Amino acid sequence: MSERPPRDGVDGFIADLADFNIAAFIDGPVVRYSVTPIDGSMSGSAVETAVGIVELAPWPAAPPHWIHLPAHFTFAHTNTQPQGSLLGWLCHSRNITSWTPSAHPGRQWLAHVRTVLGQITGTAA
Repeated sequence: MSERPPRDGVDGFIADLADFNIAAFIDGPVVRYSVTPIDGSMSGSAVETAVGIVELAPWPAAPPHWIHLPAHFTFAHTNTQPQGSLLGWLCHSRNITSWTPSAHPGRQWLAHVRTVLGQITGTAA
């Protein structure tokens, strides 16, 4: 993908993921989509994840901070908070240290999420 004019907010985020054949949809206060990590315990399996709509307001100038995942996934180290609107989900705190909105933000976001998903150690019973 070459550089292109940024698409803003929730619609821009959904369009940026679609550029990489990731179907995203609005579900109440979040945008849900599935990503397949390339390493870790979930390698090769689609993992459903979400991002809060409120966090997408500055997209693509700034990335979201929280990655929303079903609560049964376990990590060796993570900072969580409950995800109030999706029963059985948790928000995981993750910063992106290097964000360049002039590059394709969808590619950057998917790489970030795949990295986090690669840190999943298993699933809770």
